Amino acid sequence: MKRTVQLSFLSLLLFGALSAHAGQVGSRLENTPVKTLTISGTVGSEGKTLVSDKANRVWKVANADALAATEGRHVVVRARVNADVNEITISVVRLQEVRTTAKLDDGAFRR
Repeated sequence: MKRTVQLSFLSLLLFGALSAHAGQVGSRLENTPVKTLTISGTVGSEGKTLVSDKANRVWKVANADALAATEGRHVVVRARVNADVNEITISVVRLQEVRTTAKLDDGAFRR
């Protein structure tokens, strides 16, 4: 009798500890840092990567079909960023205009 009470008490503690640990693991997965940023850079091959202008960071694109038509071009994207795995999910794509002429209001032209 005493032994069954001890076993039931130990099993109760064990199941309680396991359920508390499972709750912590689930909350850690839900709190993965995902935020929306604007990133400018060059699209890699087949739209699967984006090399940012700042620090040449390479981002893996989760929805590569969004960038498929812009291979090798300079773009500005608004995307949800998961920095833990260097992955972005793109929501807005804008082609960046390449300037081929000088800006006349630039400081080099002033006197």
